[in-house]
Amino acid sequence: MLVLGSFLMAFLALALLIGYSYGGLFFEHNRLQASANEVALAGARKLNEFDRLGQMNNMIARSRQLVFEGRRQLEEANDKYPGIAALANDLLDEAHESAVLLENQRSLLNVVARSEANIAVQSKFDEVKGSYAMFLPWMKVETPELAGYQCGRCTGVESNVEFMATLSGLASFDKEKGYVVGDLHPYYKSHVNAKLSGPDSDLDFKISSLAATVKNSTPPARIILPGNFHSVASGDLPSVCRVKLWLPVSTGYGPYAGGKMSCVGAAAATGGLPQQ
Repeated sequence: MLVLGSFLMAFLALALLIGYSYGGLFFEHNRLQASANEVALAGARKLNEFDRLGQMNNMIARSRQLVFEGRRQLEEANDKYPGIAALANDLLDEAHESAVLLENQRSLLNVVARSEANIAVQSKFDEVKGSYAMFLPWMKVETPELAGYQCGRCTGVESNVEFMATLSGLASFDKEKGYVVGDLHPYYKSHVNAKLSGPDSDLDFKISSLAATVKNSTPPARIILPGNFHSVASGDLPSVCRVKLWLPVSTGYGPYAGGKMSCVGAAAATGGLPQQ
């Protein structure tokens, strides 16, 4: 009887250890997912730091207005007021130069924002990875790996720039070209090159995706579903970070279960602040 009791106790202890092994895998998966979200959020916060993406979007939209109105004023001056046509032409040239300069700055911001987000992702990953390694009789957990990192945008999120109907000619043109989305609260569409027509069609006006402030409430940087991540061209400003983490794990007792556990986390940047 004593031998049988000892055998049952040993069997129960082994069963508990096996249960701990598999239960530990589920625990580590949840922990890895939380870390992936945390790392992605660190990168997303950097993308729109100091509202730099939101301000760039608004400046591009207003630069576009200047060029459109400058062209209209030049045509009107040539027809009705030839004495000030030279001045109107100078103003249009200045608007053109500003648009070109702004596009160059947008390209530079794209490089800087992506680079700083990448540094933030790597820094946060280095911060959390050291707490994972664990070697127990019933489970082995190694150091996680940063398997992938991407910048993009959130599906269904357009720009933070409110539709500007002040210039009726431009407003009609934008609606005709499909540059505006939304009926009740219209905003400019993101990730399209909102070119003007005619002699000004050589200029680029690229407004990026960024959540807008609604009723004085600016969306904070937030976790999103990885499935809502959408890639963007390398030359476009991103507003979402997505990371993939791998974690080598294995059980110690019972049927072997092991390999690289994988989790994907995604986060969106802080929304654009209201235009002052």
